[in-house]
Amino acid sequence: MERGLKLFPSNSSPRHRRRRIVFAAIFFALSAALIWPVYPLASGIRPLILGLPLSLAYIVGILLLMFAAQIWLYRGEEPR
Repeated sequence: MERGLKLFPSNSSPRHRRRRIVFAAIFFALSAALIWPVYPLASGIRPLILGLPLSLAYIVGILLLMFAAQIWLYRGEEPR
């Protein structure tokens, strides 16, 4: 009986593992872009981007990138 955190099934391919690790790195980087050291750089009201203040457009853009990363991960899943 194995104990501890199991990130990947024992029968997963190296390609599948690599894709999940890259996804985790992308997701972590995008999440970090929404907090203190980076977000204040885009926290202004002006300019307006598609009618949205810069701070809201920045958040929407990050969320769209996260969504694209999740689609990329889903499309790379092995069929079961």
